Amino acid sequence: MQAVERSAIEMCVQMIDRLAHRSIPRLLDVFQYAERYLLVWEPFECTLHEALALSCHIAESEVAQILWPVLKCLQFLRGQSRELASLTVRDILFTEEGEIKIAGIENSRQIDQVDPFRIDAMASTFNALRSIIDKIMQKKKGSKFTWSQEMQRFKSALAKSNSARCLDNLLSHALFGQVTEERSLKLLIELVNETIFHEVQVRREGTLARARPLAKLATPFTT
Repeated sequence: MQAVERSAIEMCVQMIDRLAHRSIPRLLDVFQYAERYLLVWEPFECTLHEALALSCHIAESEVAQILWPVLKCLQFLRGQSRELASLTVRDILFTEEGEIKIAGIENSRQIDQVDPFRIDAMASTFNALRSIIDKIMQKKKGSKFTWSQEMQRFKSALAKSNSARCLDNLLSHALFGQVTEERSLKLLIELVNETIFHEVQVRREGTLARARPLAKLATPFTT
């Protein structure tokens, strides 16, 4: 929740609405409290950061299913002359339905409209994506598991990517030959949730005192 001008929030909401995409979370509502605004997004189950922090096994096919919507999102933003301000494992979200969403669209920035394919147009984004893949591959370091040639070649191709034009080549890579638009990550998400969340049984005696509101309720923001 940030203290910003109402006009800035209105422009931000309009920008988010223009950038509607299946890999970008939907903005459900905006609430105002004093001079602060809270953006309410569609719910998600967990992040890639949480999945990697656990002992869950992530198959190579699932890695491809994770990377595909990320690249599609970046390709869409490129077409809108925008790029993400940052991209980390905490920004890759898993929904209950098994879809991948990319957080941070509200902080996306405009790129050079004259030449969006210039060498440094997406350098920081590609560096961030390489860091994410390194974290995924590091998860299995030391085990007897060996990544396929397709995965190794994709990592090499990503290392050579230096402009937005490279996105098309990455999306046509053989690694994504078996990727479908189906929500095939649902089993992985259920496994992560079972590992993270545990039901706690609490014996209650009597009744709990009803809490009073600490502050005035936030009012919905409308444009």
